[in-house]
Amino acid sequence: MLTIKNARIQSTSFRPRTEKVDTLVLHFTALDLESSLRILRYGDVSSHYVLAEDGSVWKILEDNEVAWHAGLSMWHGRPNVNGRSIGVEIVNLDANTRDYPATQIAALIELCTTIITRNPGISPRNIVGHSDIAPKRKDDPGRKFPWKELAEAGIGLWPTTMQDEPVGTQQQIQSLLEACGYPQEHAYGIKGGGYVSISDPANPPDGVSNVVMVTTADILRAFQLRFQPESVTGIATPATMGILRRLSTM
Repeated sequence: MLTIKNARIQSTSFRPRTEKVDTLVLHFTALDLESSLRILRYGDVSSHYVLAEDGSVWKILEDNEVAWHAGLSMWHGRPNVNGRSIGVEIVNLDANTRDYPATQIAALIELCTTIITRNPGISPRNIVGHSDIAPKRKDDPGRKFPWKELAEAGIGLWPTTMQDEPVGTQQQIQSLLEACGYPQEHAYGIKGGGYVSISDPANPPDGVSNVVMVTTADILRAFQLRFQPESVTGIATPATMGILRRLSTM
């Protein structure tokens, strides 16, 4: 049985929630447990839960409070994912190279099930990784994350019975990505120490620096990180097209 320990936030990095919860965002911490709890409780970022490698869970915020975990983000054409999401930080130094322990994943499945039961507005399509909602900027929960195992436990989507398809144009690929929930091409920069969206990257607003373009290839890499972790190239293959097409209809 899952045990959730209280680790109430000690900073002001949260606010009351005004939107209905419809999204669950999974992250890896890139830090050990002690460092993760310290930053998420006392720093300028936060999450609702922290999941240790041994399967223990630490609760930082209530579901009816907004955590600062997603940052600049978009899903299904809607920005500011923080306002309508629950954030779970999973302790792992870099899950692009480090496996998640089985005990930790078993606890994560139980935790996600509990969260979804309490927040029935969270659909399988809206169980996402940080990399899904912030392509190029983020790569967690990483290519080692067992999305298929979670989907088999009823958490999130994993396409099956797909067939290879001819590689489409960039416009067709982007359209399919957006049908799956991924953002359109966009740009962002830094202003005042934080990330801001930019509508015209050729003429960024005053005070904005380090402008980054997020292209269809970047967004496709985020898709592949989740659904084709063995081939994160940003280049579509017939297998990629088959997965995209199947997922867009689920």
